[in-house]
Amino acid sequence: MLDTITNILQQGWGWMLLRGTGMTLLISILGMLLGVCIGIAGASIKTNGPLILRGLVSLYTTVVRSIPELLIIYLLFFGTAQAASDLGAFLNWQEGINRWFPLMVGVLAIGLISGSYSVEVFRGALKAIPEGQIEAAKAIGMPAYKRLMRITLPQMFWYALPGSNNVWQTALKDTALISLVGLVEIMRAAVLGAAATREPLALYLLAAALYFVVGVGSQGVFVLAERHFGRGMRSPA
Repeated sequence: MLDTITNILQQGWGWMLLRGTGMTLLISILGMLLGVCIGIAGASIKTNGPLILRGLVSLYTTVVRSIPELLIIYLLFFGTAQAASDLGAFLNWQEGINRWFPLMVGVLAIGLISGSYSVEVFRGALKAIPEGQIEAAKAIGMPAYKRLMRITLPQMFWYALPGSNNVWQTALKDTALISLVGLVEIMRAAVLGAAATREPLALYLLAAALYFVVGVGSQGVFVLAERHFGRGMRSPA
């Protein structure tokens, strides 16, 4: 097996897998950022928003979490492919649209999926902030903007980190589904390599190793972030 993997790497498929890893990280990070924005907005609405908006956010989270991720990707891809093609023809930029369209679909899909879970993560984080701190800040005349920046946001992000770590790990693995719409990330690179070299086991083992390294590395980043931003948050034992 080691000789097979060495031969595959010498043929350049190692570089292809590394490029796929970069694309996987790009989709995951951009999709997660979109999901965080959706999560914060949705959590704020569900906590303090009007009834009709709370209902719409609940409908969004229920629908997205009830539909398989692959189906969401297909709906976005085939539902917007014609519009994207028409836009490319109108702008005389068909090649660019064809190149970037799968990436945009991937980011949007991951963002919508991760956002549906992030809403509840951030809502729980907002609920965890002690009301007494907000009341004390109001009592001393602290403006709403300073209360947001000094009390609400720092604690909300810290409380949300463990749940966001779970959402990130799920989003990272969901990027493998984007390969089905033609984007070359880790899984697509492994599929292409397996077809070209006729060594599927070796290619898929390399892909699994890359997912493992990225997953464990990002897990460590979240742990460090939780320790860093949690300084002073816990009372000493």
